Amino acid sequence: MKIYILEDEIITQELLKETLEILRFHVCGMATNAATALEEITLLKPDIAILDIRVAGTETGIWLGNQLDIPFIYLTAFNDPKTIKSAIKTKPSGYLVKPFNTHDLYIAVELAMSKIINPSQIIVKERDKNIRIASQDILFAKKEDQYLILYLVDSEKLIRSSIKAFLDQVQTTSFIQVHRSFVVNKKHITAFNTREITINDNVIPISKSFVKEVSEVLT
Repeated sequence: MKIYILEDEIITQELLKETLEILRFHVCGMATNAATALEEITLLKPDIAILDIRVAGTETGIWLGNQLDIPFIYLTAFNDPKTIKSAIKTKPSGYLVKPFNTHDLYIAVELAMSKIINPSQIIVKERDKNIRIASQDILFAKKEDQYLILYLVDSEKLIRSSIKAFLDQVQTTSFIQVHRSFVVNKKHITAFNTREITINDNVIPISKSFVKEVSEVLT
């Protein structure tokens, strides 16, 4: 199990590395700023990341969490409501407040591991069968009355759900709402601007109320 660390306090960084290694996890890389961390995570492909929220540089750990498709844990000295609310939006696997202890760190990593072992799925009922669809295979979803149409690479599935309920169920930061009727999977976006997103041959509109949030996540 490879773990990447974003932490700008060198003493805390080294303590975190030593503790994880005592717990028999492998630390594959470390950085002190979020931009460097994103580049190294792309190359090193860790299974889990531990992110300090406020680090050196222009970007935060929350910014980095928004970019990741792997489970991640926030480690921070800040537990004020504003910081927690911003962090929760990115759907972390855990949230540790400094100074951390070994027991809480171990539990947080184990919870993050469980998301790898049990990736999120959507159950679709078709006649007398229940079909499991991995969330990463969904390109985007469109709301139609009380239903959502799930667009896959080679098919479409219909589920009875609201957009909010769908986002709660998939429990991943890969999906973002871009319109009152559309949710897209960031991993499948092929092009975008401030007005629309392209996924393969599908063009999905971005409504004005979501432009700022979409821009923050995708740029």
